[in-house]
Amino acid sequence: MNEADLSATYGQAIFEVKEQAMTQADGSALDMLRLTMGAKIEINANIEEIALGRYWRPEGTNCTGGAGGDKVCYNNNPPVSYNDNINWACTANPCGSVGLGADNYLSSGLTHNVGEESFFNTSVFPSGFKPDSGVDIKLRDVTMGQVRDDDGDGIYELTPFVQQNPYFEFAFDQDTGKIVGFRLGAEDSYGYQGNAIDVISGFIRPTITVDAKLGFIDAGEIQLETQLGGVRTIGWIDAKTTNVISVSGAAGLLVNGPESLMGQSPHAQLFPVQSNYLNHSEAFFLSAGTRSINWTPVRDGGFTPAATMPGFWLNMGGDGGLLAETQKGDHPNNYLPGHPKHGQYSGMENYNNPQPSWSQTYQ
Repeated sequence: MNEADLSATYGQAIFEVKEQAMTQADGSALDMLRLTMGAKIEINANIEEIALGRYWRPEGTNCTGGAGGDKVCYNNNPPVSYNDNINWACTANPCGSVGLGADNYLSSGLTHNVGEESFFNTSVFPSGFKPDSGVDIKLRDVTMGQVRDDDGDGIYELTPFVQQNPYFEFAFDQDTGKIVGFRLGAEDSYGYQGNAIDVISGFIRPTITVDAKLGFIDAGEIQLETQLGGVRTIGWIDAKTTNVISVSGAAGLLVNGPESLMGQSPHAQLFPVQSNYLNHSEAFFLSAGTRSINWTPVRDGGFTPAATMPGFWLNMGGDGGLLAETQKGDHPNNYLPGHPKHGQYSGMENYNNPQPSWSQTYQ
């Protein structure tokens, strides 16, 4: 650490407190105060539902991106008549593209082995889909970790979701000293995390592996990175924010770049992000704020996230550590036998990545 960094850092025992000014998009600066706990948290837990930010957002009129060019809103340049609400605008009617016709809520025939099926069909997608236009974030059946029976002997093992060095960070207005934002995250997240996503406000950029299908015929593999976030969105592919990494096999006849991929997947596509493997990601955090905020890097020289928007905001991905696959489980199973949802999500194992294990402390 240089002298300036050292003078801005202090703490005791397992806590570190760091202060610094962070330049914002408009050239101003916010004072940041981050409290980091030098700890390793290993958790296996289920949460029935998380709903954050149930309040009115004015509708915007400039949403661009996604199939049709009108499905994604990044809160940029809403009408000036909104005055104090300018940073809170959502999308053109309906807010967040929640409330469209049923043909918008279908899986892609190319990227899902079930073909074009409604996300509302619980016989195909066990979590179902319950869109909600009045809330920033709505997640159901949130799981951290997994329940596993690898050899089928009826003895189940709990595996944890691991977070290293969790932190709280506050953003202060330099003129008034008031808190204008808060976020909660960790310097490193590792393991399986699942959720049924009904609506999201956030930056969601997974690396997705698709076992492509042409009808019932295997058509090769597509690897891509895409930004599925926005304001109160259900996750549309936008050619401007999509990178097609590779295409193999017959899928190359249909997909040769972001535009053609979007044409093959014109529906909401957040369902692959139900089953997430975080491969030591620095980019997993939740924030709340009254304005757009550029946050500090989570570590010196580490990942710097995209700006968060006003309201509740979930950041997942952007550093390459958020991995999703469309054909290997719609939701990781984290329910013991006897629980109603164990049967609901049985077969959704998605065990294809290395598992974190409990530390010696807990054995």
